[in-house]
Parts: sequence; C-alpha cells; structure tokens
Amino acid sequence: MALSEACNRRKIYTDLGLSHGVFLDEETFGSDRLVPGAPSTYDGLGGSWADFVAKAPLSETARADILRIQTGQIDYMPGLTSEEKKDRLSRMSYRAFLLDVARVDPIVAAFYQTHTQGEWGVGIDAVSALDCWGFFMPGFQGMNLKPGAAPRMSFTPAGYSEGGSYTFHFPDGNASITRLLVRDLIPGAIPGQDCRDVVTARVDYSRLDRRDNPVRIRLSSICLRARNIGGPERSKGVEIAYVRGEDVFRVKAKACVLASWNMMIPYLCPEMPQAQKAALHKIVKTPLVYTSVALRNWTAFQKLGISSVAAPGGYHTEFRLNWPVDIGDYSAERSPENPILLHMTRTPCHPGLSEFDQNRAGRAELLATPFETFEREIRAQLGRTLAGGGFDPARDITAITVNRWPHGYAPEWNPLWDEPLPLAQQPNVIGRARFGLITIANSDAGAAAYTDCAIDQAYRATQELLADQEA
Repeated sequence: MALSEACNRRKIYTDLGLSHGVFLDEETFGSDRLVPGAPSTYDGLGGSWADFVAKAPLSETARADILRIQTGQIDYMPGLTSEEKKDRLSRMSYRAFLLDVARVDPIVAAFYQTHTQGEWGVGIDAVSALDCWGFFMPGFQGMNLKPGAAPRMSFTPAGYSEGGSYTFHFPDGNASITRLLVRDLIPGAIPGQDCRDVVTARVDYSRLDRRDNPVRIRLSSICLRARNIGGPERSKGVEIAYVRGEDVFRVKAKACVLASWNMMIPYLCPEMPQAQKAALHKIVKTPLVYTSVALRNWTAFQKLGISSVAAPGGYHTEFRLNWPVDIGDYSAERSPENPILLHMTRTPCHPGLSEFDQNRAGRAELLATPFETFEREIRAQLGRTLAGGGFDPARDITAITVNRWPHGYAPEWNPLWDEPLPLAQQPNVIGRARFGLITIANSDAGAAAYTDCAIDQAYRATQELLADQEA
C-alpha cells in the first residue's frame, strides 16, 4: 500500500459530513454567500454542479453558463483537428477562451479567475487555455483533444496516477524531506529509520557541524561570494565568503554547487560571462503566501458542513483545515471540539499584466504589506465566511503565522509570453552552465517549481563535478 493511501485520513472529514465549499463575496458577486457541497476535482468531495449553481447568488444566465462549462459536451472549435485546436488554445488565455470562445457571462470568468493561482501564482488571464486543459479545468470535454502536448497528469481522489499525491503531505511540509536527507548524511543527528518516525524525531543540532563529520551543515550562514581560485579556466579550487551573525568568514573548497535562487548568482560570481549573468537575471519567481491560523476549535466548520473553501474574490483565495494525516507518532485531529490549524493561500498578482510583471507587482505589494494588514484581512475573511457557523474571530483565533515568499515558485515556460526556443537557448539552460569549479542547481535551473526538479538539478550539478574525478 502506498504511503499516501496508508496515512491519509480524509474520512475524518467525510465521516463528519464535511465537504468543499465556495464563498461568493458581495463585492464580486453581489452578496455574501457560502455554498457548501461544491464539487472538488482534487478532493473528490461535494455534490453535483446542478445543485451547486442552484444555491449560488448568480443570474440564471451565469448559472447555465457554469453548468455548460462544467458538464457540457460542446466542441467550441468545430472543423479543426486536435493539433489545430491545441495550437489555438496555447495562444489564448483561459479567460479569453471562456469569454471569447465559449462566450460565458463575465461574472462566470470572475468565478474561475483564481482557479489557476495555486498552481501558477497568477489567474486565468495569464495562463494558457491549453495548460488549463492539461490540468483538468472544465470546458474542453467535447473538444476531442488527444492526450499529450500538455502536462496532463491524471489525478484522482487517491492521488496522481504518475506518482505523488495531492492529498498527502508531511505534517511539517517538505521539511520532512530535508530531515530525511540530513539523517542519511549525518547519522546520529536525527534518530529513527524511515519516513514515518522522522516526523516527530528531535534533531541534535550539535552534531550537524562537527569537524570529524564527512558532511558538515552550517546553519544561519549566508553566502556572499563564490570565486574560482586562479580564474575559471585554470581553477585550483573555490573560495567562498559567508556571513554568520556579524562576522564574515572565508573557506576554500575543491569545488562548489550553488543551489541558491539563480537570479542572485551573478552577484555572488561577478566574473561570470555577461550572457550567462543576463540569463540568470531573467529568473522571475512567483510570490506566494502560506498562512497558518491556529483555531481554538473547528465546530463552525462542522456546523457549516465544510472542510475547505474556495474564495474567488477573497484576500486569501482558498483555505482548508489541515490535511488529516496519521504518520508515525503523529495523529490528525479528530474532534471538532479540539484545536486545529487552518491553512490559507494567497498569491499576490495583478490581472491584466504579463505573468512576470504580475510577479513583480505582487512582490512589491507583498514586501510593502505589514502584518497588521494580513491579520485584519484574515479576521474579516474568516468572520464573513464562517458567520453562519457561529465563528467569532476574536474568540476562536489563537495565533496567526504568515509565511511570505517574495520569491516562491520557480518560473515555468508560459506560451502566452515566452518565445519557444531550442533547449540550448533557454535562459535556465544558459544560466546553469558550469563556471570553472562552480556548478549551479536549484529548481530554477530546471524551470519547474517542484521538489523532484530541485533533486534532479542537484544530481546534475554534482555529477558535473564528479566527472572531473573520473576523468
């Protein structure tokens, strides 16, 4: 049995009658209304689209349009081959597809506007219709598009058919992956033997940076400079400068892998060729906010019959009760009377601009937003959404943590804005070229915002250095 299946405890919520909900706000849709029982592709929860639209505060035209997009079998590009349709879909946004091709009511486009933000960090105005088809967004059921030519991962309520799971996560997120790597590199630093016991294992930080370790990990140390000793052509090693506290240190090594945000590497290695530095500077990452809200209890969710909420007009565009997972000594909360964490997502973006310009504007907004604004918006949003369940933000919220990533997701190729280039001419490939005894990793180097991409790039970068020893 797969770990995701063995540890997933979604039945905790379904057995309580909880499902997915959508909150339609007054500012966007005319009135505040939480509609529970909304169908959810990812969770496999909820009722029918017909039942959902019947309860939504929308016009009859908008209701019919949503039902048509979700369940219709219409070919919106008759007379074209699958390849011709895909070509057109790749050159139009999903918003343009809805408005100009499917001809839906404008409020329907607003309903779908934020559906892509969790995956791409921008709304449907900046994501191609082809990519949206590849991720099972609706409207393409009757278009007879052949598989392929899009990142079409077949996911079901049980998870992705090509590996991974949408509904499983370690309780501490990807930190458990790092902990597993550290335990393998420095035995004794973290007790245990598998991914189940690592979750609650306590790290012995005194073991990370010992002189007799084959691998040493030095925390709280920020790299300032990395240079080839003797120049990149005849490098005799690498000198690295880093700051720890108020002190600057220099160390020498045989070689170096820079796995940092790639756009910063030209500042760390100013001797790099201009073309390589220019390519690295093109890395524009997606800003992202993950907010954790500690709740005194979740009885309001039980009363409303929801465990997750999409909010297309909200400050945070989605939030959910913590994924219910039992793993090792960690157990998911089962009683609505007890405390729980709520996970909220916000991707600051500015519709109407290109993807990278939205990222830049969102980053500026994020850096200028004080915690007080986040707190006010969180309390207001949860108070409005959960009012029918008796939720009181002043009473029921016990703590808030806002995790801001001005430079979050690595950028991926977007057919709406990016020129199709041969592999050797793509910025990430030019940027990751070996520079003397310095190689470059990070998911940026693979142009994909996924953990497996970061691992693949780390392997490539280390293999480039190991090849010297084998020669």
